[in-house]
Amino acid sequence: MSLFLFKPHVEGPEGAITTPDIVIDRVFVDDAVKPVNFLCNGTHQQIEDGEACRPAYAVTAVGGGALISPAVLIGAARICVARLAWRLVNLDETIGSVTLNGHRLDSLRLPGDLIAAAGGEGDTLPRGYQLLCTLPEGASEALLEDAGRGRSLKHRITTVPVDEDRWGDRRPKPRYSVGPMMKDVQHFI
Repeated sequence: MSLFLFKPHVEGPEGAITTPDIVIDRVFVDDAVKPVNFLCNGTHQQIEDGEACRPAYAVTAVGGGALISPAVLIGAARICVARLAWRLVNLDETIGSVTLNGHRLDSLRLPGDLIAAAGGEGDTLPRGYQLLCTLPEGASEALLEDAGRGRSLKHRITTVPVDEDRWGDRRPKPRYSVGPMMKDVQHFI
């Protein structure tokens, strides 16, 4: 069984932050099941030619409700979820004013609709679930804004081409340490 340990910084309505450890073992992107191995928290990613980024929001099952976080999907595989979150129950009064990259959540798909489709109820999900709703447009940044409370969560991905070599001609030559001195040795690999 594959598992992902999600450690978000959950910002409460009064600014208090908690950091629960959440085990995720089921991931759904726009209602399609995806491998848990696709999940990551990394903000620097290598991409191949033609891979595009899409912003999303993630709803994650946690004791006593669910969390909402910004996320960015890369290509058809990687799901980069921010380590920032709000409790969904704290958005009950302002969910109509919450936006993802300027798009209101009620014009996309409300978190409650995602939860109901996954067999949950209200803000309660089956244990270990993470549900994602994506935007059709491409962007390497996901910005969740709660205009009702005047706060936001941002997740930005920095991408570099997979064939880019950051060392170039300056890549160090292989050297081995032999006792207290260093000397070049012939490479047989």
